[in-house]
Amino acid sequence: MKHMKNLVLLILSIGLITVLAGCNIIDGNNDETETVTIKQNITHASNRDDSNSKIEMIEEKIPLNPKKIAVFDYGILDIFDSIGLDKLGIEQIAAVKSNLPNYLIKYNVASVINAGTLFEPNVDNLDIFNPDLVIISSRSAWAYDKLKTELGGVAILNVQIDNTNYLESVIHNMNNLKKIFDNSAMFDPLITDLQIKTNNLKTLVQNTSYKALIVMTNGDSVTGYGMGSRFSFIHNELSISPADMNFGNGDANTHGDTISFEYIKTLNPNIIFVVDRSQAIGGEPSIGILDNVLVNSTDAAMNDRIVILDSIAWYIVSGGYQSTLTMINNVSVLYK
Repeated sequence: MKHMKNLVLLILSIGLITVLAGCNIIDGNNDETETVTIKQNITHASNRDDSNSKIEMIEEKIPLNPKKIAVFDYGILDIFDSIGLDKLGIEQIAAVKSNLPNYLIKYNVASVINAGTLFEPNVDNLDIFNPDLVIISSRSAWAYDKLKTELGGVAILNVQIDNTNYLESVIHNMNNLKKIFDNSAMFDPLITDLQIKTNNLKTLVQNTSYKALIVMTNGDSVTGYGMGSRFSFIHNELSISPADMNFGNGDANTHGDTISFEYIKTLNPNIIFVVDRSQAIGGEPSIGILDNVLVNSTDAAMNDRIVILDSIAWYIVSGGYQSTLTMINNVSVLYK
């Protein structure tokens, strides 16, 4: 009988060990942390200006339904805001609070942890915050290795936009977020809305023959952008022809290529799209620099087709849902 009792105890012990071995016990809880795997490009760099930085395609394991998220991209904050943090089950957020656009100013409050700047993470604050997920973008992409090292291997999602496929990139990011939030259908209406409105505008554009030049003013300087640039949503997805097919040679240079007023006059575009960087970053508007004889003699000026783009949407918060709607609306004024 004693041997039988010992045998029963042994069998029960083995069964208990087997059950425990099947669970991932974290911080004393018996809840297994589920993950989703996201394939993404990440940058290996020691600092922002690392000339030896390298890009690698990896598979990142990200916790399903993360509760604490650090966001270094206003476009993603825009998307979260469009749906609602509470609806997504996000309990706490750390964000870049400097230069927040007015419609996202609600996140500049004490309950939102200061994550740093768009370029530089505040590792001390993030360490205390202890996020489940960190979301980086083009300006903060260099910090991937630093964040991994300093924050104990935290899950990181890179949402950097491919400017040559802007809308596709935005939708790709939303689909990744959809996976992370357990295939939530809440992202679907946003995706469908952007697709429909982009296609509708593209149809209107194709009925015209306007050729456009995209410029950015910054203080007393003017730079231009062509195919493949950060503003090429206008050319690539909306199908508005560039006034100079060779301009920029697909250059993705962040701040464009310097151009002269003489160049603008000679090119004589039917449309001039203007992004005011000075105003976007909180400085004095610089749009007035274009009010001169040379620019005013262009077809665009004489036919009231100089379009002042929403600099916040195009320069600061590109990649969001609300910001992309603004971008579409900015261009659609020409085709009503």
